[in-house]
Amino acid sequence: MIGNGPAPPEPGPLPATALIAGGAGTLGLEISKALAAERRIAIIDVGSEVEARAGEIEGAIGLRCDLADSAALEASYHAAFEALGPIGVVVHCAAIAPIVPFLDTDRATFEAAINVNLISAFETYRLAARDLVRAGMSGRFVSIASISGARAGYGRAAYGTAKAALIHLGNQMALELGPYGITANTIAPGPVDTPFSRAAHTAEARADYQRSIPMTRFGEVSDVVGAVRFLTSPDARYVSGQTLFVDGGYMAAGMGVGMAQSAAAVRRGQ
Repeated sequence: MIGNGPAPPEPGPLPATALIAGGAGTLGLEISKALAAERRIAIIDVGSEVEARAGEIEGAIGLRCDLADSAALEASYHAAFEALGPIGVVVHCAAIAPIVPFLDTDRATFEAAINVNLISAFETYRLAARDLVRAGMSGRFVSIASISGARAGYGRAAYGTAKAALIHLGNQMALELGPYGITANTIAPGPVDTPFSRAAHTAEARADYQRSIPMTRFGEVSDVVGAVRFLTSPDARYVSGQTLFVDGGYMAAGMGVGMAQSAAAVRRGQ
């Protein structure tokens, strides 16, 4: 017994299929390749290259889908389910990052960021969770958010707000889906060196980040992939409702980052 109610049933097995929303991008594809060592992979993403990207992974399928379109998203989810079986792992890494000053952000820009970065995650997780609960199976849900969801950044009213809500969505799912054996966690990377970030960050922004990161560099895709592998592994079966900042110490740092960097350079004889 738990409290005054009956004990929930023991969670069932974890299905072997992983669905990667936004899996055709640089980060999403590397996540897909990493998880493919142990799972069947379905990639859903917008753009004509989805099938080709999935073709880089043996046995994977790629489904072209506008994630902001609820009907298209649901159809792609069910197609993946029919092709590869029950989906036990869902990783949402689809994102758009409009960088627009608050005073210049219009409703359309704000809504677009919410639709892709947040609502598509909610709908994908809800589809998978309902199937898992119905079948009595466990699951692993991982969202790729951002440090912008925990700390304000210039021009990130839309993007940062969506990512902040995505972090809370993970907490909410951890609470409500935990009794069914479904974990929900969030990874919040700092700036990661990808074509996506290179397009979003000016040279001035990159330099500003570099001064603010104790480890003095942008993250690499492999840094984030390693975190996803952990959170979807058996080792993380009791980890839920967590936000893992993969940021080189950015969120922990306050004043003195430059001094720490300079002191390290002096000790190294630079």
